[in-house]
Formats: sequence, structure tokens, C-alpha cells
Amino acid sequence: MAEVKLIAEGMSLVDSGPLHATIMASKEGHPLSEVALQGGEYALKVLEEVASFLPVVKKKSSTLPADNSSYPRVVAEMISASKIVNDPDFTPLAAVAGTTADIVADHLMQSGASKIVVNNGGDIAIRLKGGEKVKVGLRLSLATSRLRYAITVEKDCGICTSGLGGRSFTLGIADSVIAMATRASVADASATYLGNSTSIESPSVKRELAESIYPETDIPGKMVTTSVGALTDDEIQAALQKGKESARALIDRGIIQGALIAIKGEVLSLGSFEDNLQLL
Repeated sequence: MAEVKLIAEGMSLVDSGPLHATIMASKEGHPLSEVALQGGEYALKVLEEVASFLPVVKKKSSTLPADNSSYPRVVAEMISASKIVNDPDFTPLAAVAGTTADIVADHLMQSGASKIVVNNGGDIAIRLKGGEKVKVGLRLSLATSRLRYAITVEKDCGICTSGLGGRSFTLGIADSVIAMATRASVADASATYLGNSTSIESPSVKRELAESIYPETDIPGKMVTTSVGALTDDEIQAALQKGKESARALIDRGIIQGALIAIKGEVLSLGSFEDNLQLL
């Protein structure tokens, strides 16, 4: 059952099946509770649009036409964002959470708010005006809610997380991969791509066919990671190196601004994360 409720001044929670998001709105330090609630209601409408186009968004993005103007904005941006990393196996669902956050955040900036933060299960869209800034906590493992680091953001962007134990499947072994981009839609697709890139073969890595876990998956035939046991230092470094090379390529192409990769306690930061990490 869909639910939108206020959980703090200026912050709402929207909970409906795959959508579990918090929406924060303020203007010059003053919380805007009504705007936050409106954001929750709007998020439910966006979710309905995605659901009505499920047969489309489960197709391989590479097979969808370049002209997606006939689709609702959320579906069109999902398609565009999932194509940008150039993974032939991606479907638009690789960007669904970040795109939803973007669309809601864009909508709420019309309300006069100077700070909007839409956190859709760890995929975050940030909109700022008038010199506002926000501190975003970073999870180094999706298996725990503990925040180890934070980053201060002073401009519009998206910060999204993927990895083992998240809401979506991963082909890699990273505990957490975080990507920052101008849009959360692109950061979402990029985080998924980078998480997949940390794949290595090891007796400690267990995998199963995606459809054996979730029959309605959009990636049937793919062996997804289900658990990662103890790894050797060489295995950890090999996975980190693969992630680093993929992240550097996305940064060089201007697709993302930075990335953070965490595997078994080892943390690698690139781009915008390198000089901005704050230990909590």
C-alpha cells in the first residue's frame, strides 16, 4: 500500500513497493514540509508512469530507438542514461532509481525551495540554489547502514550507490561503488556499471542465474553475485584495479565526476571524491 508521511520537519517518506524514498525540502534554512509531502505524492505518479511502460524498460537499451520523445520524461531519461555507459546488456532499469529521484527533485525546484534532496534508497538527487550546500553520508558496505565517510556538495548533482547487498543485482564483488554525476540518472547507471566491472573469478565468490533468484529479472542468463567470502590481497587488488580502470574511463569521457570503490575494507577514491572525503 502506497504511503506518504512526514517524518521530520521538511522531510517526507514515500513507501510503495520498489519505491522507498525520503524527500527533504527547505528554503534558506527553513523546512518546507508541505513541499516535501507534495514531492512524495509526485514520486508515486512517476512510479506509475514507469510501471505502465514496464515492457519497454525491460528491453535492452541498445535495441531502443535514439528518439525516445514519445515516452514520458522519466522513461526517456532512463533510456538515455542507461545508454550512456555503453553496456550492451543494460536495460533502462539500470537507471530507474536515480532517474526517479531526478524527476522529483526537478519538479520540486519549481516550488521556490533552495535545497532539495531526494534519496531513493541510496540513489540521491541534489538541487541547490543561493549558495546552499549539503553533506552526504557514504556507505562503504551495502550490508550495513553505517556511514563511514561524508562528502560536501555545493552544486546540483546525483550521487548513487551500487554493489553487493543492494536492491539490484550485481555481477561484481564490490561492497559499495558510489558514482557522482551531473544527473542522478547517469550516476545510477554508472554505479551499476562500475560495480559490475569489479567481477573476478574466485572460489570465494558465489553466483547464481539472475532468473533463479527473481524470475521477472531484466537480465536473464546473467550469473549474479550472491556472496563473497574471504579474499586474498591479490584478489582484492585485482578487483579494485578493474573498477579503477572503468571509473577512470567514465571520468575521462565526462560521464561522471568521481567514484568511490570499497572492497573488503579497501577504499579507492577518484575524481571529485579524492579531496573531499570527510571521516565520520
